[in-house]
Amino acid sequence: MKQYSFCLVVCLSGLMLLSQGCRQETVKEDKLKNVVLTGVTTLSADGSTNYPGVVEEGASVGAAFMAEGKIGSILVKEADRVRKGQLIATLDDSDYRIGVSQLEAQFNQLTKEKERMDAMFEKQNIAPNDYEKFCTGYEQMRLQLEMAQRKLDYTRLYSPADGYISTKYLNVGELVGAGTPVFNIIDDTHLNAIVDLPVGVYLNKGNILSAKGNVPGINGDIPLALESFTPVADNNMLYRMKLSIPASYAKELTSGMNISVWLTTKEDTNSETMVPSRSIFSDGGQTYVWIFNSSDSTITKKPVKIEGAPEGRMSIVNGLSGNESIVETGVKQLYEGQKVNVLNRKDIGI
Repeated sequence: MKQYSFCLVVCLSGLMLLSQGCRQETVKEDKLKNVVLTGVTTLSADGSTNYPGVVEEGASVGAAFMAEGKIGSILVKEADRVRKGQLIATLDDSDYRIGVSQLEAQFNQLTKEKERMDAMFEKQNIAPNDYEKFCTGYEQMRLQLEMAQRKLDYTRLYSPADGYISTKYLNVGELVGAGTPVFNIIDDTHLNAIVDLPVGVYLNKGNILSAKGNVPGINGDIPLALESFTPVADNNMLYRMKLSIPASYAKELTSGMNISVWLTTKEDTNSETMVPSRSIFSDGGQTYVWIFNSSDSTITKKPVKIEGAPEGRMSIVNGLSGNESIVETGVKQLYEGQKVNVLNRKDIGI
């Protein structure tokens, strides 16, 4: 009997110890898990696609005389800035002036004769047919004089645009034909950004919402307006897009400068965010992050979609609004609805 009592006491003691161990394990499991939180970095919609481009002049204009002759003077040199309508060169106009003087003398003589013919026609002292022939000849002389005066005016060459002289083709004393360029003028008051884009962007060109540019040394974004898309790809299967640059930047930019072009499309307006790569974990083939609920200090699993390969320690994901606080450390040891204790990043040296 004593032996039976001793065994019962031993069993009861064992059960008490086991029960105490279970209570201790439960307490251990209920202990708050320490975590570190991080914010979500929202990628701006207009910064999601960036392409290299180059600044190009809006137009290249050839300046040419509308008359032929020998160049008498050149009033500008290469790299000089010119204004539209500024006199930049002249032809030797001596022959043209002689022609005008001869026609003026003949026309003045005919004018006096016309006064006499008008008086005779009024008195019916001349046949109507003869008077009509004289008037026709008089009108032809007037037109010849007008044309000669125009050709004399054409011996003066004026700049067709605002800009600068990029090339001077001829010199004083050289013969030049009508329409032969004497200068090439770069119209830099209207600049363009030229960028070559892949076929995917070209096919999606209807969804481009806006564009901006960045140039080293120029503070702030440069607003760009889409002008055209070349519908034929080059040898690299790239499509050329031209965007206009506001005239206010003409004094800061020059043709040939590099420019980074950022395009905003409808697809870019999706919720695209950046989070630490270690905050992402997998469960059942799906990727998640833990969302911290500040109201009760619990965590909730949120599915996300990883967009592309991680960049350093960060990953771009879809599925977050950008206002969440997510768990950054120890994400694989947590469970749904768990209550956590938030640590200060500075206190643990992160």
